[in-house]
Amino acid sequence: MKNFLVITSLLTLISCAHHDQKIKFSFDIESQKQKVGHGVGIDLVMVDDRPDEVIGTKEYGPEEKIKIGSSENLAESLQKKIFANLLKRGFKNGWDSSLEIHVLKLDYRAKSEFFIGTSEARAAIKVVATNNRTGSSLTKNFSSSLDGKHFIRPLDSTDEALINKLIQELVESILDDEEVLNKLVK
Repeated sequence: MKNFLVITSLLTLISCAHHDQKIKFSFDIESQKQKVGHGVGIDLVMVDDRPDEVIGTKEYGPEEKIKIGSSENLAESLQKKIFANLLKRGFKNGWDSSLEIHVLKLDYRAKSEFFIGTSEARAAIKVVATNNRTGSSLTKNFSSSLDGKHFIRPLDSTDEALINKLIQELVESILDDEEVLNKLVK
């Protein structure tokens, strides 16, 4: 009887009706470098240059896919969190320097397979740091990826957690980058 219940549970899990999924952008930006802004005024511009608001897909079989998106605006969510972090780090609202962050790619793919399912997240961001006092600027590209394995298929919460972890790690690497910080401050 126990084996019957386990098999029935697995089949139910695999054969559920699937609907498009919405995630929430919920991540915190923790910086390794504190008080590096020295009161420099910064103008932060966030741009979502992705061609589509869809973050990715989850496959349940060869012909069954759902879309993963968000009801939140990615650029607005990032702008609030990044600017709050810059203020904590000693920058202030102003025009001494400008930091443009362009989200070029945010892509997530998950696939259900018997026993072990897989997921992968990829992101690419272009940063333009401009020191308005000297007129010099720096353009730098950042990218990152995360992969995961899951029992049969990833849960919605697992998808959301992996996407948020990828965004958080990528943004933290940008905000801790010596070249970017030096261009903004010096």
